[in-house]
Amino acid sequence: MQADGLIERLPPPLLKLIVTAGRLADKSGIKVYLVGGIVRDLMLGRPPVDIDIMAEGDAVRLARQMAQEPGARLTVHSAFGTASIKIDGFGIDLATCRSEDYMYPGALPRVRAGGIRDDLQRRDFTINAMAVCINTSNRGELTDLFGGRQDLAEGLVRVLHNKSFQDDATRMMRAVRYEQRLGFKLENSTSKLLKRSLDMLDTISGDRLKNEFVLWLNESRPEKILRRAGRLGVLGKLHPALKWDLPMSTAFRRAASGGGTTMSRLYFCLLVYNLDEEELYELLGRLNLTGSRLDLLSHQSLELKGKCGELDRLVIKRSALYFTLREYDTTAIEANRYYAKAPNLRRNLGLYLDRLRHIKTSLGGNELLKLGVKEGPKLGTILKKLLGARLDGAAQSKCDEVRLARRLAGI
Repeated sequence: MQADGLIERLPPPLLKLIVTAGRLADKSGIKVYLVGGIVRDLMLGRPPVDIDIMAEGDAVRLARQMAQEPGARLTVHSAFGTASIKIDGFGIDLATCRSEDYMYPGALPRVRAGGIRDDLQRRDFTINAMAVCINTSNRGELTDLFGGRQDLAEGLVRVLHNKSFQDDATRMMRAVRYEQRLGFKLENSTSKLLKRSLDMLDTISGDRLKNEFVLWLNESRPEKILRRAGRLGVLGKLHPALKWDLPMSTAFRRAASGGGTTMSRLYFCLLVYNLDEEELYELLGRLNLTGSRLDLLSHQSLELKGKCGELDRLVIKRSALYFTLREYDTTAIEANRYYAKAPNLRRNLGLYLDRLRHIKTSLGGNELLKLGVKEGPKLGTILKKLLGARLDGAAQSKCDEVRLARRLAGI
C-alpha cells in the first residue's frame, strides 16, 4: 500500500535527510522506515514533532553516515544501540527494529532484535503502529498491520490487542492524552478494556507514572485530559482524592488565559489545590515527586491558601500585602489567584503579581552606608521601611527615601 506524497510533506531540511537515509540504507542493504507518531501526524496534516526511524539493521551505523550531512549533529546512545540527530531545530531518533515481551504486568519489556512487523506489533495504538518505507526503491510504501489508517480517518484510539493495558498500564494515560490532543474518541472496546484494567496502574513504578503525568501537564490543553481522566477513573487511581470539578475547571481556564511562570508547574498546583497535607504527601510519594520542585510549590500553594483570609480585604496596605507574599514562589501565588472566588482576594493577589513585586527602592545598602548608616541589623530594618514607604506611596522619589533614611537612622 502506498502513502502517496506523505514523505514529501516533511520540511525541506528533514526531507533531504530522510532521502539521504534511504539512499544510504540502500547501499547497506537494509530496510528503513518512518514509524509511529511522525506517520500519524503527517497523515493528519499536523506539523511533525517526534521523528522516529527504525532500521532492519544497524541503526547507529546509519546515523553516523547520515550525520555527515551539513548542519547535522549526532548523539549516540551506545548502551541502548540508538542515536539521535539534530538538524535545523528538528530531532530524529534512530533505532534498530525490535520485538518485545513482558514477563509480568507492569514489567519493563524484554527486547530482541526483529523486523518492522515485530516492531509495529509492540506499539500502543493502531494510529501509532504504521510505518512508511524510505528506501529509494520503496519510498512511500505503507505498512499498516492493524488498520491505523482507517482509525485515523474515523478519529479512534484503539489498542492493538486485549492485553495491551495489562502489559503496560501507562498506555491508559497515553490513550487519554492522544484522544484529547487529537480530538479523537476511545474505540468502544478499548474504552471498556481501559475501565476493566484500571487496577493495573498499581503495577507501574512512580517514575513511569510521573513521566506520563508530566506529559499530561505539558499538553496545550491539559484540563481536557484531566477532565477525561477523571471521568474514566484514571485520575482517581493516581490518588482517590483527585477529582475534577467545576471550581478546578474555572481555575484552569483562568490560568490558560492569564498565563504564568512555568505552566506545567502551575497546572500541578491547581490540580492538588484541594488536597489536604496527608493526601498531597501520598500523591507526591506515589509519583516519586517527594523533594522535587513540584513538592515545594504545591506545599507553598497550600500554605498560602491558609493565609488567604487575611488578604481578602477591600482595603489593605500595599506593604502588608507585599511582605506577606514575597516569601512565596509566584507559581504558588498564581494558583491561589486563579482559584480565588472572592473578588478582593483575586484583585490583591493580582496586584502583587502584576505590580508590587517589581517595585524597588532607589537606595541600596551601599548608598545607606555612604549616608552614614552603620552596618548591622538596623541597616536591614531601614531598607525594609524604605521599601514599605515606596509601596505605600509615602516615598515617591530618591530624595524622599534619603530624607526618610536619615530620619530613621537619626543622622
